[in-house]
Amino acid sequence: MNTVVIVDDEPITRMDLSDMLRELGFTVAGEAADGFDAIELCRSLRPDVVLMDVRMPVFDGLTATETILEEDLAGCVILLTAFSDREIIDRASRAGVTGYLVKPIDQKSLLPTIQVALAQSQRLRQSRQEAQAAQRRVREERQIHKAQQLLAQSQGCSEAEAYRRMRKTAMDKRVTVAALAQRILDQAARGSDVEPVKALLMARKNMTDQRAYLYITTYAKAHNLTTEQAAKALRAVLTKEESPC
Repeated sequence: MNTVVIVDDEPITRMDLSDMLRELGFTVAGEAADGFDAIELCRSLRPDVVLMDVRMPVFDGLTATETILEEDLAGCVILLTAFSDREIIDRASRAGVTGYLVKPIDQKSLLPTIQVALAQSQRLRQSRQEAQAAQRRVREERQIHKAQQLLAQSQGCSEAEAYRRMRKTAMDKRVTVAALAQRILDQAARGSDVEPVKALLMARKNMTDQRAYLYITTYAKAHNLTTEQAAKALRAVLTKEESPC
């Protein structure tokens, strides 16, 4: 049974929607009167569907929708609006909204809209996952190749032999070749840009050695970079901050 969160600043609208949804077999998991409370509800309930009013005081529905979809806090979001606005629709589409209902809402249009929105949301999620997986594979292949080159240079062997050794070590340690490659790159990075950047972070931001290294690796992960690439990027930023205006 699908769960629904209703978000609208009008209590009578929430009550009407709740009654219609229950008659259609949905579970109303929660209600909110503004976008801020809607986000918090979705964080705790992770509903299948959010019915979100666009115009609300304090925190509007579109802003809340963008946060909910960006953080993947609900299966799908269906916007409730009293009028058609091209700008709102364009912004909602970019955020990943998969359904719209124009007020006043009738029960006959509610069920098919939810069904279509759920199906479309599932397709979008699968497409995003496939794209992320493809990006991850490309990134891992680049890291493996770079680690392979480093290992060949350091051990005086061919790249083919370096890869053979990496694969054997990965099997012995029960890790993937990609994970082993990342460790090789991290170790190499510690001897190049990482140590100077760590020192800068410790001096400029009063960080410990461990905290500075965690800062660099977190930055790398957030920007899809290797640790060494992240250190170079941060070094440029920190150096620029030091430069006089």
